[in-house]
Amino acid sequence: MAKANETKPEERLARGYADRLILEKLTEMYEVVKPSELAEKLQGEGLGLAAVRSLLASNPHMFAYEERRWVPAARVESQGRSIHEAIRMVVDRFGGPMPLGLLVGEIARTRAIMTDQAEELIRRTLKTDDDAFLTLDEHVALSTMVYKAYDESIDRAYRLNGVTEEEVAEVEKKLGKFDWTKSDAILMGLEKAAPVSAKAFGAAAWRALNPQDPRAVLLYDWKAFNAELLSIPGFVYASDGTLHPESEAKKWVSAAVKYSDKVVATIEVEDAAPLELKKADLEAVINKILSSESTVTATEILESNFEITPTVKTFPDDLKNVMDGLRADGRAWWVGGDRFRKANSAPDFIYELPAPFEFEQTPFLQDDGDPVDVELTEEGLSSSLRKLITHPLAMDVNDEDILPTPKAMPETVRLVLKPVHRELGTFALPQFPTGWFDNEPDIQEVIFIAADGRELQVWLNNKARLLFGLFDWWLDQPVESGAVFSLTKTHRPNVFEFAWLDQTDPVVYISSQRMEELREIAGRAADMSTFDVVREVMTHWPKGADFLTILWEVNVVRRTSRKMLASLLSSYVCFYQRSGSPVWHYDHKKVEQGFDKTKKKFIVK
Repeated sequence: MAKANETKPEERLARGYADRLILEKLTEMYEVVKPSELAEKLQGEGLGLAAVRSLLASNPHMFAYEERRWVPAARVESQGRSIHEAIRMVVDRFGGPMPLGLLVGEIARTRAIMTDQAEELIRRTLKTDDDAFLTLDEHVALSTMVYKAYDESIDRAYRLNGVTEEEVAEVEKKLGKFDWTKSDAILMGLEKAAPVSAKAFGAAAWRALNPQDPRAVLLYDWKAFNAELLSIPGFVYASDGTLHPESEAKKWVSAAVKYSDKVVATIEVEDAAPLELKKADLEAVINKILSSESTVTATEILESNFEITPTVKTFPDDLKNVMDGLRADGRAWWVGGDRFRKANSAPDFIYELPAPFEFEQTPFLQDDGDPVDVELTEEGLSSSLRKLITHPLAMDVNDEDILPTPKAMPETVRLVLKPVHRELGTFALPQFPTGWFDNEPDIQEVIFIAADGRELQVWLNNKARLLFGLFDWWLDQPVESGAVFSLTKTHRPNVFEFAWLDQTDPVVYISSQRMEELREIAGRAADMSTFDVVREVMTHWPKGADFLTILWEVNVVRRTSRKMLASLLSSYVCFYQRSGSPVWHYDHKKVEQGFDKTKKKFIVK
């Protein structure tokens, strides 16, 4: 099993619950050759083959692989032990109260006795056993799962049960003024306190019912109390010893499935040769893809058609063999990663660059006949702008320089939403490190997964350097310019975790009020040169503004390239930077001085 310090508490709780579901079915079935048999039984719980395989292979405490079969680990380890010890071990490995019928079946088969004999033996043992007991709803539980005490001192009882004064005080605070002598006290208390440690809950009851006064009547019977506590419907005993409302169990299964994707197998399964894709196999796979209205992944094909999941040692070779076969055939359309679809099943709009991303040369001329809006070569730009124009936030679709691939590729990237992309439901690739997405194929389907589990199909056009299909998620974001989000790679090809970050980018952020002002300028910009637009935008910034701020405010008014803006700032006298300051200023008194004639030699012809 993964070490405790390698997993978060909520992940351990989730996988503990999922492991118990698997162990319950495995015990019912006695033994399993194919994990798919287990997965079929657990389909209704939300556990698929990949999760079942992964969880089986990474928890030797609960599962064993023996003679090419999966069996409960406790069955192997309890051989030759007394009936008392066998019961204790089987229930302990179950991780919670175990249905009596399940335990009876396990003991009967492993001891080679009749079922009614096994049941009689277990019931007789539980009556005298101080380590185990039977709940009111016929489950077998261990004393280690609950609070067991009688007339001990508080310090000794807490120490024996592994609870602290703080834990018990927290339960008492939740309960407030509470009468433990009422007939429905346990139910009422659990409804108030859950989620709650079963031991701390029992300790709170014991303290009230068995006071330290030597003359007091002691009313806390640990077996009777916990037989009722663990039988109350609507609550689940978790692997960490806490009782939770049953409604939380569904979330645990989802979390366990997600967690199963990243656990490392620790149980050795026999080696197998990589899959050889025969002609009939390939035909079946292609027909599956062509008959589907959605994408089919090679990983799904391996799981459903061949019972091969990522925990199988040969998986990398198997995945390559299936993908090579599909790509060589050509009837199925490869859309990146391990994803395949029917040909031409992507939306038409992803193949062309939307018109708003095009730049146009304005017709306005200076007195000498040169254009007002001119672009300079890099040598003519202000030295501070030569570096800034290659900043990822300066570049955009149809306006970028491809940067070198980083030596160490980050798993997570921080990205900033710009207003034009919010309006069009797009996002430009220049903000990503070169090579973060695969270069091939040209058209790819990628999946974004939000923290709440929502998934979004996004289309990547490598030639257009643009992501399409984000409109719905962008409109959920109230910030029109400068909202920050992250994408994180997952183990699944072309599947990324998406998260809005609780921040805005300081240089790209534009307030709603400012956006309205910029749109007002845009409404009358038809008769304005880009030079005039920049001047109008910069009147809002008497103390100066960052190049990137000016760039994206100007782009709300008119689509303007980073080099055009850098050229205008560098070549008109009315724009300037103070020594040592990163911001740009506008001096309306110097507008008449016009274009800096020393820059004419740098004009791009």
